[in-house]
Amino acid sequence: MREHIRTIKTAMWLDYQITANWTRPITFFTYNIAKPVGASLLLLAMYYVVTGRIMGTMALSFIYVGNAFYMILGQVMMDLGWLVHEDREHYQTLKYIMISPSSYYSYLMGRAATRFLLSVFPVIFLLLLGLLIPIPYRFNYPLLIFTTLFGWIFMVSAGLLLNTITLLTARYGGSIGEAFAGLFYLLSGVIFPLSVLPEYLTKFALFLPSTYWFSLVRRSVLGVETDPFLSQLSLNLCIGLFFLTTLCFLVLSLAFYFSMDYLARRKGVLEMITTY
Repeated sequence: MREHIRTIKTAMWLDYQITANWTRPITFFTYNIAKPVGASLLLLAMYYVVTGRIMGTMALSFIYVGNAFYMILGQVMMDLGWLVHEDREHYQTLKYIMISPSSYYSYLMGRAATRFLLSVFPVIFLLLLGLLIPIPYRFNYPLLIFTTLFGWIFMVSAGLLLNTITLLTARYGGSIGEAFAGLFYLLSGVIFPLSVLPEYLTKFALFLPSTYWFSLVRRSVLGVETDPFLSQLSLNLCIGLFFLTTLCFLVLSLAFYFSMDYLARRKGVLEMITTY
């Protein structure tokens, strides 16, 4: 256990050094906050153009909170989708990481943890900005902390699933990461209720941990679930389903990880260079 913790800490430090090595910390954190905040302000502008107003509606609260917390999920997915390509072809270190005594799984957890933490700062800023709109916050802090921390387990599981796919692909890690992030964006009730989806997509969404994660986020931030479909679930049931689907997702991702890792080693693609 101590070795795994040390690997995670080292991977977190490494990820920060790679991500922020181009500038000073204050400049990097300003950029880290400004980019997602700009995207959220663009969404507000679109909402205003469509509805003609920007204050006093629960629909805006639904969109604003969902989009703010999606920044975490989207950033982790898109960055982890590119991680294998970066290590294998840009830095050409993947094979050395794989044969080192440290666990590659722990290494991925550490890299994902840094991306997760860096994405939390823009969310905090957006929540503070929401006071000016104003968004009717009714924070349930214990539930919010539980939801945020347990959501990291789901994101690591999803990132692990994504990462193992890119072990066997040449150069499509970024596209795969965006596709995964877009899937969760569409089917998890981020900016529109599940009730507007076709019935078969709504049923599929119920198998995704992200659906219950965003529902718990809204319950912990707004004090109520504004999605007509998910509001039928009690808080305890929503927590239970989130825990169950996350556990299933974790088991599936681990099984997929070991399978793809075996195939990648057998095919000898851990040092594949596509000169891309």
